[in-house]
Formats: sequence, C-alpha cells, structure tokens
Amino acid sequence: MELPFISPRTNRAKLPAMADQFVPGLRYRSSAQELWALLIEAFAGWEERINEAAAAAGLSPVSAWVLVQLDPEHAISQKKLAARLRCNPSTVVDPTDRLEENGLVIRRPQPTDRRINILTVTRKGRQVRQTLVRRLFEPPEAFRRLPAADQDRFRDAMLTAVGRVKTRPKS
Repeated sequence: MELPFISPRTNRAKLPAMADQFVPGLRYRSSAQELWALLIEAFAGWEERINEAAAAAGLSPVSAWVLVQLDPEHAISQKKLAARLRCNPSTVVDPTDRLEENGLVIRRPQPTDRRINILTVTRKGRQVRQTLVRRLFEPPEAFRRLPAADQDRFRDAMLTAVGRVKTRPKS
C-alpha cells in the first residue's frame, strides 16, 4: 500500500489514522508517534554503521562509543564519563579497560583522591576517535537529500525536542 503525499501544511487533525509501512499494523495515534517512528526508521542503519566503524578500529561498538564520548582536549573521570553516558560507573570499567589495552587512553588515579580514575586520550586515541567521529557522523543520504531550508527547520525542531538552546546561527 502506497501512502499518500502529505503536504507540511495539511491539517493532521483531518487525516485518518494511517498505517505504518515500517511497523506492519501500527496505526499512529498522533503526529508525535508518527514522527518518532520516522526517526527510528531513519536511524535503522545506525547499528550497522557503528558496528562497521568499531570493527575497522579493532574495537567493540561499546568501546568505540566510549572513545567518541571522550574529549581529547580535557581529561575526565570515569564517574563523569558514566554520567555523560547515562550509565552506572561500573559499566564504563570494561570498555575503558579495552581502550587502555589498545593504547587509546591512559587511566591514572587522581592525585588528590586515588579512588578516582582520570582518563586521558592518547595521540593514537585521538586519531582513532577522529576516524570514528568522521564515519559515525556523516549524515545518511536521506538527510543530505533534504533541501537546506528543510534541514534547518528539522534541526531547529530537534533542538527544541531535546531541550537544547540553539548554539549556532542559521545557515
């Protein structure tokens, strides 16, 4: 079943509930639910992308993502890294062990409190991270095909949705 084109100006309240081709049998209860389904569909290739990028770097996807989340210019404690990743501090121990074993980070006790481990990205880690970031954040073709004005509107809407203040001028 081909879905009809819906103009951005269409009043969604007048539309009948539509079935989703991505999830058979799903009928949207709201525009927000449809938007969420479309975002999930748009990112369907993310898992494959991070798996391939991580494998090329000789890392697990989890270790690769941990490396991406480290700022090469600023050392960070494992506890703060866990907060950034929104996980339990014990969860970052294994991936940081792997990063350290691969020479991508150095883990040292904090001088003022030896219970706290500080992570610093090595030169090799910077290079691997840069490659990962380049591969992971290259926009999918579907996003690159959108006209620039639509990209700007979508970005603005997503910034609002995630609660971030716009930090750069419109293009």
